[in-house]
Amino acid sequence: MTTQLTIPENALSEKETQPFTALTFTTRTTLQTLSQYAPSVAMELYKEASRLNLDIAGPIQWIYTDATGDVTKEFQLEIVLPIRQSGEQSAEFSYQEFPAFRCLSYTHTGPWSEFGELYDVLFGQFHRDGNQTDGRVREVYTVVDLEHMENCVTEIQIGLL
Repeated sequence: MTTQLTIPENALSEKETQPFTALTFTTRTTLQTLSQYAPSVAMELYKEASRLNLDIAGPIQWIYTDATGDVTKEFQLEIVLPIRQSGEQSAEFSYQEFPAFRCLSYTHTGPWSEFGELYDVLFGQFHRDGNQTDGRVREVYTVVDLEHMENCVTEIQIGLL
């Protein structure tokens, strides 16, 4: 695939995230059917957090486990809303503790439609530098602007072994 997207040669930076608690939606899906969860699940997580009087501690994250880029291969998807602490039980969602996460990170400003090309470039750098993934990728949606997608800011975190 020829890519038109350019990013700095060493765009990925190593970091370790802080552990957190989240209100969580978990499912098995494919890249082909991923769009059915956006943005409705995120909106439902925010509504449920409000209903349960939970303190939100960060932006929505999508966590992909064992997604390979094959649009037909099933993988685990978790859509999570970080919160300060668990509250009363939710009928729709679960509470989950996420440990610290060692990763290579890149912050993308622009539309999500660029993610296909962006992932090609990022994983090219990731593997070129001899890194090995632990099978997890996180997308942290720092700024969401559905009317002006060029304003969206998303941190992409590729888990390290």
